Amino acid sequence: MPRQTERVVTYSRAGQTYIGVDFGTTNTVVSLADASGAVRTLVYPSAQGPLPTFRSVLCYVHEDNDALGGVKRVFCGADAIEAFLRQGDEARLIQSVKTFLSSKSFSRSTIHGRDYSLEEIVADFLRGLLKAAQWPDGVADSTGTIAVGRPVRFAGDGDDALAEARLRAAFLAAGIANIEFGLEPQAAAFFFAKRLCEPATVLVADFGGGTSDFSIVQFDPETGKTEALAHTGVGIAGDTLDYRIIDKVVAPAFGKGSRFRPQGRWLEVPKWIYFEFEHWHRLSFLKRPAVLRELREIELTSDAPQALAWLREFLEQELGFHLYQAVNRCKTALSSADHAELVFEFAPISLRCTISRADFEQWIAPDVAAIEAACSDALAQAGLSADDMSVVFMTGGTSFVPLLRQRFESRFGAEKIVAGDEFVSVGSGLALLAREREFKKYNKNK
Repeated sequence: MPRQTERVVTYSRAGQTYIGVDFGTTNTVVSLADASGAVRTLVYPSAQGPLPTFRSVLCYVHEDNDALGGVKRVFCGADAIEAFLRQGDEARLIQSVKTFLSSKSFSRSTIHGRDYSLEEIVADFLRGLLKAAQWPDGVADSTGTIAVGRPVRFAGDGDDALAEARLRAAFLAAGIANIEFGLEPQAAAFFFAKRLCEPATVLVADFGGGTSDFSIVQFDPETGKTEALAHTGVGIAGDTLDYRIIDKVVAPAFGKGSRFRPQGRWLEVPKWIYFEFEHWHRLSFLKRPAVLRELREIELTSDAPQALAWLREFLEQELGFHLYQAVNRCKTALSSADHAELVFEFAPISLRCTISRADFEQWIAPDVAAIEAACSDALAQAGLSADDMSVVFMTGGTSFVPLLRQRFESRFGAEKIVAGDEFVSVGSGLALLAREREFKKYNKNK
């Protein structure tokens, strides 16, 4: 493995700050790079103290007052979660909004009687993100290029060009025009390059909430030159792994696979209801009068009436966010334990069960295989083999999943695997990428 150290290249204009924004499915990170190449990540206040990540959620709250129609307030990050828990029916929580960007079928949403475009929703989040950050003095007056991350392939089966155009429009609506896009795994590679002091061929594996992305790059620390050899990605990551727990444990407890008997013959409860659980952001769509009415009718002749009653209560109480938290806690626990308990209790629902890591790994095996296939595509695109990699940098929250790490250690050799800064490497790399691009433009125009 190449020798590693902290390396700072001192080009660029003094006094200027460069910003990287890693807009993630689950968390968002904003990092700053100065003229010397030093990087810092902005922090956000929380109950646990300042955190370098900002939850990618927002909440619209309708508040009645003397004004006609009342007022609508927007909360973002941890404040959005608190507002949702406090306001109940008056709150609309929106999460995983990044997964909508490439979808041609989703362009608007009605929130408290008003139509919002997807770009408006993302812009509202960006305003909250930038307002809540603890900025150092003077940054606003000395800002250069802002680099915004994007995955190699956006989650879903939609249009990548559309997703990028929507994201650019959202930043513009939030008052930010001077942005350039950077591939998320390439940004992570750029950040990792600071550690190297010898030439190296590096595979960066970025495992996030919505996508798993791979980039192969060659570094020459002496010249600071970076050459991208391949980029691939797949829309399978942490959210998909969470859904396997939902599908195998929660959905059966909510009546999946059960039967009901309309007009004297047995039928299976419609599967489409449970397919919606694959996407957290679609759960609120099930709270429609027609769906709830159909569930009540099914419950009357069901062979699992309690399970159907739980499902109906789950939808009526809009407990999707709470389920997300419970499942994510269980998955996280399985990263360091052989067994973990899934606890989801909101009266009258009482779901408590123990999940083994062995079962979880069996459930996610096809997903891990698909992620490995995307990695193989990157190697093939570069015309290289696993043996040609000097180092493999694993980043992103999903990189903590043991089965994923084991597969990569087996393929590339444990001695080549490097981790660290899993949650901030992309944002930090984007800030460095912004700095380099600004430097190139500056020298070109001199």
